[in-house]
This record gives sequence, C-alpha cells and structure tokens, in this order.
Amino acid sequence: MSGRKGKWNMFKEYLLDIFFPRHVKCIFCGEELNGNDYNDTCEKCLLTLPYIKNCCLRCGEPLSADKEGICLRCTSTNYDFELARSVFEYTDKIISVVHKYKYKNQKFLSEPISNYLCDYLAKWDIKVDMVCAVPLFKKKEKERGFNQAKLLAENVAEKFDLPYVDAVLKVKDNPSQTTLSFKERQENVLDVYAINENLKKDIKDKSILLIDDIYTTGATANAIAKILKSAHAKAVYVLTFAHAIIKQEL
Repeated sequence: MSGRKGKWNMFKEYLLDIFFPRHVKCIFCGEELNGNDYNDTCEKCLLTLPYIKNCCLRCGEPLSADKEGICLRCTSTNYDFELARSVFEYTDKIISVVHKYKYKNQKFLSEPISNYLCDYLAKWDIKVDMVCAVPLFKKKEKERGFNQAKLLAENVAEKFDLPYVDAVLKVKDNPSQTTLSFKERQENVLDVYAINENLKKDIKDKSILLIDDIYTTGATANAIAKILKSAHAKAVYVLTFAHAIIKQEL
C-alpha cells in the first residue's frame, strides 16, 4: 500500500508541474526566474528580503543595529526552550508567502520555505537529535488539508538526516492566537498540548528542534517546550521562517 501511495503522490506532483509549473516564477514577487535566482527567489528579491541580521540572543526578536543582547520581553520572561531563531522579519513579501502557503493551499511553497530554514540551521551553532513541529488540532488539520509546520519540519529533518517525530499532540482546539495580546496568548495555550505517549521514551535526554512558520510572542513554542521538558527532553530549540513583533505591554 505504501508503494501505491508513493506512486500516486509522484503522479499528482507530475500533474501539478504540468498545469501549475513550479520553479519558473519568484515566490515573493511573481517575476519570472532567470539564471541569477536562488531557491525560487529572483535576484531583486534576494537583495531586499528582510533577513534578521541582529536579534535578541534568547528569542530571536529583531533588534535595531544599535542594540545587542536580549530584548525587553526576555528580561522578564522565563522560557522553557533554550533558544529561538527566525530567518526573516514577518513583513510585506514574507507575509504574502506565508498566507499563500497556509490559506491558499499552495503546499509546494513548503520546499523553498524549508530550504531557507535549512540554510539558517546549517549556520546555527547548535546540535539536535530530532525534529518536531507545532501540531494542529485534528479537525483544523483536516479542514486545512495539511499541517504547514509539519511539512516544513519533515523537509528539514530529511535534509539533515534527522528523525522527524510527532512528539507533541494538540488536544484542545483553542481560539486563534492572531488577534490576542501577549498575556492572552500565554493563557490561550494552557492545557492545549500533550506529549505523545507512544514516543515518550524516544524523547528522553534528546535535544529537539521545534519548527513552525511564525514566531510571535513565543507562547506556543514555550508551551510545547514545557511539554517536551516534562518528558525529560534534554533541550528544545525553536526555528521559524519568520518572526512577527507584538508590542510589549506596559
């Protein structure tokens, strides 16, 4: 059955390439690619993408060039993960690509997005034993048709020859975090996640890379890291495609 499924998936990919050819237009601006492109990104966009060059050493939040160390939020927040990093600031073209990927069913974008994650991970001075993703509630995943974070995590795991594990399950369908404040986000993820008991023994004493598309306040990442640490994970690192900034509450 697995062989048939694999062949069917290959056939679907073949049809998609015929009717919706990939690798011909920039994923960010839609311009046709040429010999100076990289990772489905045109030369112009490569020069203007909002890479995070200076960030909080703890959570990865973008910092202005004249600042260093940790951000204001991290001075008063204790996280269960070790470090978090993101490739891009969540602005303009990055927002557009993420929305097309998550809400327009453009799953093929998982490849270039995960390639950017892999580029970052290759230069990040950490060592991990396995990769996992922020899970979706089963009903939500069925409605969307896929878990966007899982596709990215599987690609990263394959690239670095690491095992991918569904280490954590989402057991409660909480409201979307999108419009919530920092404090509300922390409360919204309480009792939402649980360890996958079938994999508990595999997690013990392991360093785990947690993948997601966007990091905002760290509430989701921290809740999952706490669950992993409760199963005696050695360390949890977080890597996301983009980092969105929400203003610090006074």
